[in-house]
Amino acid sequence: MTSSYGPLINLSEASNHMGHFVQLLVFVHRSTPVQYKLSTGGEIIRTDIQVGDDTRPFFSVSLWKKELRSIVAAGDIVLLRNVKITTFRDVFEARTVDWSSLLRLVHPYQSLVSKSAIELVAECRMGIVVKEKLSKVIEWVQRTGYIAIDNIEPNDRQYRRLSRNWKVPEPNKFRECPSLSEVLCLNSHCKAIFSASVGEIFLPITWRPIGESENENMFISRRLYKPADNNLVEDLICTGCRLCGSPLHQEQGSIVGTNSVPLYCEKSSDRLHAVSLIYRPFMLYLWDESEHMPLLVKNNAAEKLFGNIKAERVYLCYKEYKRDITLNPGCIAENSSHGGGTRIRSSPEAAGASDAKHCSSDAHEKQESMQNLQCNKNINLFQIWLVVLKLLLQRGKNSPLKFEVAVNASLDTENGRFEMISVSTPCFETIRCLE
Repeated sequence: MTSSYGPLINLSEASNHMGHFVQLLVFVHRSTPVQYKLSTGGEIIRTDIQVGDDTRPFFSVSLWKKELRSIVAAGDIVLLRNVKITTFRDVFEARTVDWSSLLRLVHPYQSLVSKSAIELVAECRMGIVVKEKLSKVIEWVQRTGYIAIDNIEPNDRQYRRLSRNWKVPEPNKFRECPSLSEVLCLNSHCKAIFSASVGEIFLPITWRPIGESENENMFISRRLYKPADNNLVEDLICTGCRLCGSPLHQEQGSIVGTNSVPLYCEKSSDRLHAVSLIYRPFMLYLWDESEHMPLLVKNNAAEKLFGNIKAERVYLCYKEYKRDITLNPGCIAENSSHGGGTRIRSSPEAAGASDAKHCSSDAHEKQESMQNLQCNKNINLFQIWLVVLKLLLQRGKNSPLKFEVAVNASLDTENGRFEMISVSTPCFETIRCLE
């Protein structure tokens, strides 16, 4: 049948009509309204329906006209007129235009169960070609036993939820856990708050080959007091996305459970990575009187753990520090009892000339006033960062810290089940008894 509505085709022949307008007589499996936010403000709704016929069980159709969206329901057999065959990601589909129309031939869905194909076709007031196709579709549905996926009172549209193409922020509900043993028992997706002491920072070195003698370099506490170990910053800092914390290069055996670079950033509204120098993901091992457990720590959480010192600023000061060692070895004295190297200036002029140029010239410092720049001129954030690391890893000498973590119950404990969100110093109220 060919008319102003286009030819009536089987779904299996859709690829032969690419870009053309056709008619489709199909059974509606699912009807899903999808709500979009416009860049100019406001919202728009379209309805995606999944349909099928006796030649192809599943096929997608997008309804853009409000009049059509209000008619169609899961479980109907409909005749779509003047719909255009298109492709999306190499998959054929159909979409409506301004002059498209929809005619319900069988409604409600219960008619397909209670009546025979002959009875339903007899009620149709269409031409012979349409009736023949309708009979085939009805027999196919009754033979295969397909049911409407969304068949819950199709007429009660007020109860149908609209799916959105953006995430609605969920309220932050944290579970207060008195011990690590209770945290380890959490078996559902949630957020938790607890107090624990820092034991170790474990950094799997997977981006470069290492020998057996270097295996202990994965334990950061063992490297802090080695005077000859000058590669800690280069191992712990890399190029990546400062939002999601993913390194932007392939790392086989990564602790974050993926062997490839993520194509999109899950933390960005436009899905684009914000490339910068970041702290490489590592495992922070915690302990208390009941248990010990690892936390996955990514860039933003690592900044909070290291006193809000950004990786980029640490790296710039580290590079300046290495250059000073190369150019002026007599001006650098290694303090083996404290490790990591302590800078000793040979003259006041040297103090203001080298450390500050790169340490205070990154993108964040450009927004600060000239007065703040002058105050930070002699600060070496690399050395401060080393001190913070050493204080953090003094096992048995520090008070517990208060951690906020996200629990992903689908992952293993050693593979990021617990991911650190934030850390703070708990306030313990001390009651003094005056005698």
